[in-house]
Amino acid sequence: MDKEKLKKKAIAEYTWWLSAAKDKETRDGLRALAASQDELIDAFCADLRFGTSGIRGILGVGTNRMNEYVVRRTTQGLANYLNQTCSGQPKVVISYDSRLKSDVFARETAKVLRGNDIEVHLFSRLAPVSVLSYAIRALGCDMGIMITASHNPKIFNGYKVYGSDGYQIVGDVPDAILSEIDKLDFFSGIRESSDGILAVPEDISKGFCQDVIAMSGAGGVLGDRLNDLSVVYTPLNGTGNRYVRGVLSGIGFTSLTVVGSQELPDPSFSTCPAPNPEKITAYTEGFKTLDAVKGDIIVATDPDCDRVGVSIYHDGMKVLLTGNQLGVLMLDYLCHVRPPKKNQFIIKSIVTTPLAERVAESHGLRVVNTLTGFKYIGEIITKLEREGRLDEYYFGFEESNGYLMDPFIRDKDGVSSAMLAVEMAAWCKVCGTDLIERLQQLYEQYGVCRDKTWNYFFEGPFGKMAMEDVMDHFRGNLTQGSAIGGRKVTDRTDYLEETGLPRSNVLAYRLEGGTQLIIRPSGTEAKIKVYVFETESSVRLQKEIEEIMERFREAM
Repeated sequence: MDKEKLKKKAIAEYTWWLSAAKDKETRDGLRALAASQDELIDAFCADLRFGTSGIRGILGVGTNRMNEYVVRRTTQGLANYLNQTCSGQPKVVISYDSRLKSDVFARETAKVLRGNDIEVHLFSRLAPVSVLSYAIRALGCDMGIMITASHNPKIFNGYKVYGSDGYQIVGDVPDAILSEIDKLDFFSGIRESSDGILAVPEDISKGFCQDVIAMSGAGGVLGDRLNDLSVVYTPLNGTGNRYVRGVLSGIGFTSLTVVGSQELPDPSFSTCPAPNPEKITAYTEGFKTLDAVKGDIIVATDPDCDRVGVSIYHDGMKVLLTGNQLGVLMLDYLCHVRPPKKNQFIIKSIVTTPLAERVAESHGLRVVNTLTGFKYIGEIITKLEREGRLDEYYFGFEESNGYLMDPFIRDKDGVSSAMLAVEMAAWCKVCGTDLIERLQQLYEQYGVCRDKTWNYFFEGPFGKMAMEDVMDHFRGNLTQGSAIGGRKVTDRTDYLEETGLPRSNVLAYRLEGGTQLIIRPSGTEAKIKVYVFETESSVRLQKEIEEIMERFREAM
């Protein structure tokens, strides 16, 4: 669709909403959009598409925004799918985070499901996504829904869908649900009921925490030295607060200080506009607290508590460990305190550091690579369980700060990972080192492999088209034998072709000198992500990629 057709479509959709929407909040929002044609077009240029695992978007009125109309339509389509595919009465559990309207969207979702005669269990207060994954299996549900936009800025919210095994839906399921959604409009055909919504039993949360505490190896390894470490923890105003604190207390860790300004839910994220533990700006308040208590490390979990990050002072400088560095350190620690058994393996995504492979293989662990998305790790875990081979799983992680030390659930978990990070840092301190010094030791042992991630945003109504053009450019022009950043491409993998993994819009390159380059569009944001695993400086490479991205952004 060209730009003019897109504008006409958006204006037609906007006009329809003006006539059909009856509630004051929506009508006020529609009138406000009239002041900016660009915002109007962006809000109505497309439907917020149900993608690989759900929907995510900016809060506001419009078909391309997160609002009650979009949530109800999405849920009606999902309900139609469940009623067509389940042999008996479907059962769904719903959780939500601390974001603006998360609780509202959760209740709207529950009402539509009940209006379609689906058994609904709704958490009575916010809970992490990992607890939802746990609850799906514990309650015997056919699906789970998490209202969250994970680590995105406060203007976003979203709707994640999980299957009966506790990981985000994969395969043909998203397309089948989307097909049902596409049959519906936003203002009719939505069935709702407030009757019969069940509260999730508190025993679910207790059971989850007990299972995490049971994973701890601190008692046998550190004994009474665990509390030699002083930790500052921030839930970044999200769901992790009572869970992480409860688990750390359960393993006997008491040297904990919580960042007061980020302890309780805050939909505005007043002290951390980007509540993402991958970004150093999320630790500003944490470092203030660390200075006050003279602590050792900061541990942060994102709003839905499926990711964890760690930041420290080293040689007087603030240092944020990348997701890759933290994952490699966790793997190294586990291999020392929980030696791998024969036939065990780790699972990592294709955009996760190759250094993990070197560490794993030195300890006799095999390595399995998957596409980006922890759901693929969850899918492998489920297959292992069905084949009676669950004990072969050792550790799973992604570069984006997602880890799972034990396959008790099927998704990444910030709660158990926060516990693991604390134990690991305490072990390092008892050994007379810190996390950065231990990382340097690993570089000396296995070779340096520094990782970088560059994000290029393509926001606005024509961003998706520009992103498609960028991927077409690299696919058509950066091939084996060509060069980028002064380095020749020695090997290329296009994951839209047959690779043994599900087809995906990802390009992976190996360059002269051993540097690896991976390019893919984000599945949840209007951006293209570029991953570099470098053995030498990548300044020239970055400059050339930035020039290419800017050229396509200017053409939007």
